[in-house]
Amino acid sequence: MTKFSLALVILLICFTGSACFAQLTKPREWVDSTGKNKVVATFIEVKDGIVYLKTARGKTIKIPVEKLRPEDQELVKDSENPFEEADPEELMESDPGASGRGSNEAAETGSGSGKGWNSPLVIDWEEIEELDRSFDGEWKLELPEQSELGFTAKRATLNKTNNFFEKIRRVEINPIAKRAVVGYTVNFSVPKPLSRLAVIDLVTGKANHTESVEADMWPLCLLNDGNTVLMYGSSNEREGHETPDQIQLWRVNGKKIVRTKSWVPFPDEVEKWGKMTNGSVKYAVPVQEDKLILLSENGQLVCIDVETRKPYWHTKLTSGGSVDASIDRSLLAVIDDRAIMIIDPQTGSVKAAAYLEGQPHVAWPQVRWSPSGKKLLVGFTNELRVLDLTNGKWTHQTAFTGMNVAWGISYPHEDYALIQNELLVHLPSQIKVCSYNKATSITTLGGMSFIGMQEPSGGFIVPAKMPHPAAEAILAQAEKDPSVFLVHPGVEVSIDTAGAGQWASQAKQLLTKAATASGYKVVANSPISIVASITGPKQEAISFIAAGAYIANVYQSNIALKWEGKDLWTTGGSNIPGGVQTKRGQSIQEALDEYGKVPNLGVFEHTEFPKMLQKPSAETKEKGAQSDALMFSTFTMQGLVDSHAP
Repeated sequence: MTKFSLALVILLICFTGSACFAQLTKPREWVDSTGKNKVVATFIEVKDGIVYLKTARGKTIKIPVEKLRPEDQELVKDSENPFEEADPEELMESDPGASGRGSNEAAETGSGSGKGWNSPLVIDWEEIEELDRSFDGEWKLELPEQSELGFTAKRATLNKTNNFFEKIRRVEINPIAKRAVVGYTVNFSVPKPLSRLAVIDLVTGKANHTESVEADMWPLCLLNDGNTVLMYGSSNEREGHETPDQIQLWRVNGKKIVRTKSWVPFPDEVEKWGKMTNGSVKYAVPVQEDKLILLSENGQLVCIDVETRKPYWHTKLTSGGSVDASIDRSLLAVIDDRAIMIIDPQTGSVKAAAYLEGQPHVAWPQVRWSPSGKKLLVGFTNELRVLDLTNGKWTHQTAFTGMNVAWGISYPHEDYALIQNELLVHLPSQIKVCSYNKATSITTLGGMSFIGMQEPSGGFIVPAKMPHPAAEAILAQAEKDPSVFLVHPGVEVSIDTAGAGQWASQAKQLLTKAATASGYKVVANSPISIVASITGPKQEAISFIAAGAYIANVYQSNIALKWEGKDLWTTGGSNIPGGVQTKRGQSIQEALDEYGKVPNLGVFEHTEFPKMLQKPSAETKEKGAQSDALMFSTFTMQGLVDSHAP
């Protein structure tokens, strides 16, 4: 045999083997020996004659090799990968393109570490296809079958910290990969900032801790392969390290980290101090089909290919906004000012939309899916609202005086919300049940809360249900004896509508009806009062999804439940609805002009007052609303320690 023919044979063998391997690393159709049963899935491994596959929804399925059709059996037999990944240190030493600040930029290493990320790329988002915001107004939303986590998560042990000042910065869960990533950074008492990762298999509880690399970066999300992490900078320009406008892909290879170069997806997006600066990356969500959702601080919502960064669609949110994905990553919930959109990320289209009623001022918005996947928790400013995704109707509305509820918000139970990563609120009764303290981190997904604890000697990530049994018990006990509350069924209240102007008499009649329906007893004088006011009209610009902006006369109807002159609870509404229904031949502007003639008196009639409210403690203003909770629970390395409120 000649050298040429020998080389050709070797080339053909390598090509055939790599082609088989390439087929296995991507989703493909698998068929059983009868030809009747088919599934689209990605190959995981062959073990003891059993083939393990993963579907697009993240489910692992298995089938004996002999029960596959002949061509699939042959593909599995030839599945051994002939290539071995090189050590990252060798790549960085040998690749002249891996330059940068120290070891802050690493060479591209192919699949799984961001193919295409190491070349410069500037995307003109104005040239990319716009999200299709058209929506016919009829709520027809097909919800995913999977809602809760779908597997049993185990406790994972974390190593001791490398430095006294090294801290857990962020914990991100990927339900498709069934893995979590813990990000550590230390930038104090060290010559240069150091970051490292711990990737956790949630099914087994095993954690792989990497070595530290020179970087000042935190995890944004864990990609669906369960081994690649999207990181963003946490430094500032003065310190000369990675800044929040920069993102990288970090692939965990044993104890090593293989990094792409930094990419700035939103250059010159924000005007600060008279000059244009890059936009920070606020959220990142990996979805199905290797797509990645990014949201900038300025409201640029985009969908890109995770490997090539190819953009699929984008849209500009008006007020920064927030995004959260369903547990199977097939739908996105997005809040854009007063609009709530449910988006199909694959098609880039709005499947359903609703509006916050009453035209409230929306600041620091957040959205979270419920464990059942049938509700959506919306938090902004000092309010929580719940949207029923089966019919598009609002079911709960809770306001907290003097408290920003949107920070650290999660939805651990259908009837409970966790706000500020501490305070557990029972939504139906609006009772502050438990204040959870001292957790390093709390990340909630699919009805499971993952509690992170870290001390210099070690730590753990442990799955837990909220509320815990003691919190449920104290709520049940309190509901049996409502007299312990300041506001309770049968409480006496007075009504003051002087601030409603010419509508004072109507407002009083309507509020009396609403208060009585809520179980209150209306009297002439009481230290607890319901105070109503109406402001306006004021001309404001009103915008609607896919319908443009209009000018409307806006009245604001306000209600405050007060005790000795202090606000206990507030709500209100505008005369301009979130969505406008026009009559035949009527324009939107004409409909708005009609709404603008009078205030919304229906707010006074249909308000559902809280059944029970705690008496504010002397420490409430100083320590925040957590001090009003029925009980306190402290996370320790030994477990949860409960104590009742004084």
